[in-house]
Amino acid sequence: MAGGINRFNRISSKEWLPFQKSWFRYDGDESFIRSNFRFFTTKEASEYPILYIGPSLEIAQKEATELGFSVVTETQSEERIQFALVDLRREVAKMSFSEWAVMKTELLAKLQDISDALVHRRFAMVALPNIVTSSQHYYPIAWDLAMEAGRFLTLKDEKIACSDPPGEDQQGAPFSRSRDFFYCLHFRKDENSGVHRTVPKSLFAKNRHLANESWNNSAIPAWFILKPQRRNKKEVLHPAKYPEDLADIFIRKFTKPGENVFDPMSGTGSTQLSALANGRNGYGIELSSFFAEIARERSLAYLFERAKDFPSEKLPLTDIIEGDARKASTYGFPTQDLILTSPPYWDMLNMKGAENQAKRIKKGLRTNYSEDDEDLGNIADYESFVRQLCDVYFKVAALLKPGGIFVIVVKNIKKKGKNYPFAWDIAALLQKELILLPEVFWCQDDISIAPYGYGNTFVSNTFHQYCLIFQKPE
Repeated sequence: MAGGINRFNRISSKEWLPFQKSWFRYDGDESFIRSNFRFFTTKEASEYPILYIGPSLEIAQKEATELGFSVVTETQSEERIQFALVDLRREVAKMSFSEWAVMKTELLAKLQDISDALVHRRFAMVALPNIVTSSQHYYPIAWDLAMEAGRFLTLKDEKIACSDPPGEDQQGAPFSRSRDFFYCLHFRKDENSGVHRTVPKSLFAKNRHLANESWNNSAIPAWFILKPQRRNKKEVLHPAKYPEDLADIFIRKFTKPGENVFDPMSGTGSTQLSALANGRNGYGIELSSFFAEIARERSLAYLFERAKDFPSEKLPLTDIIEGDARKASTYGFPTQDLILTSPPYWDMLNMKGAENQAKRIKKGLRTNYSEDDEDLGNIADYESFVRQLCDVYFKVAALLKPGGIFVIVVKNIKKKGKNYPFAWDIAALLQKELILLPEVFWCQDDISIAPYGYGNTFVSNTFHQYCLIFQKPE
């Protein structure tokens, strides 16, 4: 645990760590408000008040009183506040997109006032869901608000609040209603407010998904906890492998036995192994000759063992080519029913001094994908990286059948104290040609929490990954 004086709040390190996880189980307004008030307030000499806007004012007043603070519901001229909590969950959940557009203008003006009133380097949090309408339209308004508010506040983090509300799933519905979530957008007033911007984008270009009779009837939960099996010796050679258990979820939902599954950045072959094990054909491309050979070896070894155990069974097909995903359409692959992949996380694997890198170096393992100049993971400029990555995805999408699904497992990036909304940027740019469906979260619960920012500020441990789901228009 980091030493020194805790200048940020009044809680112990034991209390600090649980709040650092980037997703949590929502268990009621009282706990939700209390935990945020305790974490984001400190006993200032002037005892600055807390601003609360939301439906649980009585609870907010009670919790603030116990901490020794008052609660205000409006910003006043010349008055300073040390924390703001704006709870819009229930109000937004009932809105149409046109109603949200009106509210957004008012909310941004309110956040500007909050920014003016906040003590320097203190936080404001906005809680709200994205909008999914009965007409199968999906609007990621939380992402949009986070980017717009960046004109005057710094987006430091997003936390995902996961709950289990009662609800029945419709037969054949793609996403389960028996689980729900909302975003907690954490903004800070600091020296980067209004300065750090990312890729210009529109998040509402293509947002109505199409029915597809080939999807099976089991709905994907909006969030799930997955603890992968331990990686074997060949799998651990790859610095950023995702598990077959994760691929299973989407392959079983969006394809049938005998259909085709493709990964344009195959790594050690997670997607292909999952496809073959589920009776689908597994195809892919891998730039690195080292990893391409491992992926092919693992896939063929699986088919060999399968043939021994079930000699009369017709085996699925596999083909993993060492090549460049930019040339996907030139390699002779058949039309695909599902594309499932995870991108390089910019040049993060090339950063020096990371704890995980040190462990891999000590074991003589690779710390990046390759030294190839064509490797997207070696591009230094963020915007150039995101645009080149999406250009690759557009070329790969040419292999996808009309109505087919494209799943990208990805998370936002923190680098050198700045938050890069990588998942949101991909989602926006790909809407040029693909339809964005509601996101699904893979929540990780088997990783040790690190005390980032302890005593000074809030920096979460990112333990959730977006499973971005797109559909190719028919």
